[in-house]
Amino acid sequence: MPTPPHILSGSRLPVAALALVLTLAVAGLGTAVAEGPAAPPAAGSSATLPRVASVGLCADHYVLALADPGQIASLSREAVGPLSPQRDRAAAYPLNRGSAEDLLMSGAEVVVMRSWGAAATAAMAERFGMRVVRLGDGDRLADLPANLRLVGDAIGRADAGEAMAQAAERLIAAVPPQRPGDPVAAYLGPAGGTAGPGTFVDDVLVAAGLGNLTGELGRPGWGHIDLETMVLTPPDLFVLSFFDTTRPSLTVALARHSVFRDLAVDMPVLTVPGAYWPCTSPHLVDAVAHLAGELDEAGFPAATP
Repeated sequence: MPTPPHILSGSRLPVAALALVLTLAVAGLGTAVAEGPAAPPAAGSSATLPRVASVGLCADHYVLALADPGQIASLSREAVGPLSPQRDRAAAYPLNRGSAEDLLMSGAEVVVMRSWGAAATAAMAERFGMRVVRLGDGDRLADLPANLRLVGDAIGRADAGEAMAQAAERLIAAVPPQRPGDPVAAYLGPAGGTAGPGTFVDDVLVAAGLGNLTGELGRPGWGHIDLETMVLTPPDLFVLSFFDTTRPSLTVALARHSVFRDLAVDMPVLTVPGAYWPCTSPHLVDAVAHLAGELDEAGFPAATP
């Protein structure tokens, strides 16, 4: 999809602005996160919509973003965990353990789940007349629009799904290719995990105006990078994530590592909340906007074409 010339004429800020627009759409088309926990409304406009349940964290993200509040029958227990950006709102709904019995008791007519796993649960749910919708198994930011349309259509919220899908497509189209002048980031998780080209993490880094050290080292996909490698090929900054949702011992281990401390002395360390990108979910746009904002606060000059 070609990049509109007027987007490229400035900096990465228009991309962050588009991400913010889509972020607001995620909140506005469902129930705004800022509203906090609230009891599900009585059946009204949602009475004609199918009752929907989600199995697993990624499915929770889509259902909370797209479903009418009154049609949500059940969410997974992960919906109230640390990797759920809408956990306060999710607490108002029944939670399931991913079993067919829980789904049947919830009264769900449509069940949304990941593309893999839970085969026995899916088969039993279908046996009892529930429609099972599996999210696409893509691992890229570009896979987001198709999933938004898939879930929106399945739960009777096609207009909402289409609006959010089109907003996501505008964001994706506005992302320029990585350029030589972009600052290079080393992405790290608590155990040294990293992500190269072919992952949504890499897509988010590029969308925010960053190069990816892992990609420059020729390491696509998910993997690990040791600190010694970063000494030999130092990045311009670190991007850390999931340190807010992991065991403190892992966080402390990296923070106390002498190599990391030496590198971090003269290098900005940016963070992305883990809840924004545990999977290819609507909240990837939050990660783009958040990271672009942190770059600006860190004083990096806007990238130019």
